[in-house]
Amino acid sequence: MNNLLSDPVKMNIMSLRIYTFSTTLILMTYIRFFLTICIVALCLPACDGPSANKISKSGEKSTGDTIAIKLELVTTGVETPIEYNVSPDDSHRVYITDVNGKIWILQNDSLYAKPFLNIFDKIGPHDKKTGIGAISSVAFHPSYASNGKFYVCYNMPAKIKSHTCTLVVSEFTNRDIGQPVADLSTERRVIEFDGKNIGANGSQIRFGPDGFLYISVGDDGIGDSAYVYKAQNLKYFNGKLLRIDVDQIPYGVPADNPFVSVKDAKPEIWAYGFRKMWRFCFEPKTNLLFGADVGQDKEEEIDLVTKGGNYGWPVSEGDSSFKNDGASGHPEFIAPIDDYVRTVGICVIGGDFYHGSGIPLLKDKYVFGDFNGSMFVLVKDEKGNWERKPVKISNKGEELFLICGFGVNEVNELIVMGLLNTKTGQKGAVYRILKA
Repeated sequence: MNNLLSDPVKMNIMSLRIYTFSTTLILMTYIRFFLTICIVALCLPACDGPSANKISKSGEKSTGDTIAIKLELVTTGVETPIEYNVSPDDSHRVYITDVNGKIWILQNDSLYAKPFLNIFDKIGPHDKKTGIGAISSVAFHPSYASNGKFYVCYNMPAKIKSHTCTLVVSEFTNRDIGQPVADLSTERRVIEFDGKNIGANGSQIRFGPDGFLYISVGDDGIGDSAYVYKAQNLKYFNGKLLRIDVDQIPYGVPADNPFVSVKDAKPEIWAYGFRKMWRFCFEPKTNLLFGADVGQDKEEEIDLVTKGGNYGWPVSEGDSSFKNDGASGHPEFIAPIDDYVRTVGICVIGGDFYHGSGIPLLKDKYVFGDFNGSMFVLVKDEKGNWERKPVKISNKGEELFLICGFGVNEVNELIVMGLLNTKTGQKGAVYRILKA
């Protein structure tokens, strides 16, 4: 299978169409196309065949009653929706991140005619195959209602000739937050990341309950056999979760970051050992940080991320070994709270906690999805262990729905978004999750 999928990706996501998913090979090929070009990241090569006992173990983790939900369409107007942010003011606006360089405003389930921000208006048109202009995440300052500041993680033109692009987190300021179009001239670059493969390693930015900005940066070689993984090396940002203070210029490093006093370590690092933490969230009652780390060949994982924690990549992938470093065990590695093999899913997307009122069976549970359209919940059992249970979409149609992200609306109900493969072509879709 690896040999069949080893050729470089040459298709542009704008022209990609799926005509059949009759075999696993076709499905996995499409996923590699989409995730590499789209920066939804996540560049999944074909799976190594998992062992029988690994499949059995994963199956045991997902036993139990299935929770049924249904989906209610909100909009199909965003080309590739990956993120859903409720504005932290009283405007009742929702901002939807389109990986293709745009941020859209949704209000009363209707999209504004023009995007709130179009990054190509700032950097100019570029060949989309390079990933330039792709947006991986957006975060609004906790004081956005008064300071109008929001942050965008996107790919800008490369500063180094041998690189395809530079990953940047920039601040923009809305001097009048009532305006439906952002002022692109207010851009202030906060932090930048260079590297040959950095363009596909942008993941998420999100403000924590402490008011600091958290940034996940991947450590994926994107098929480069010569790539040297850096997630275990504290001298690099790759494979890390960062924590910075954007209220200082260009930014500050919080004094309680775990590696502030460690020689040669990047003081911005909060935790490390990740391959591609595509999405993470804070549980609003406990402030615990849950991250979804995308696997390479074997396993997907959900991590409970703690200060200074080491989550094992590239030595480990889930609870499997990925890159043998000759050592006999790594007691410092923190095991995921959930992991699953490629017979269960193919690319973990992550999710959010449910604290709404419409679906009692989901109350206080972590709800997450996989790119293949599967949904799950994580809940603690009586012994304090995390158990994964399937979520059934009761009104699932014939069109394949590929999950790219989750969100929470103003009344704490969950949103799921992604891509629909329709008879007339591929289109983005945003849904509310409702009780079946």
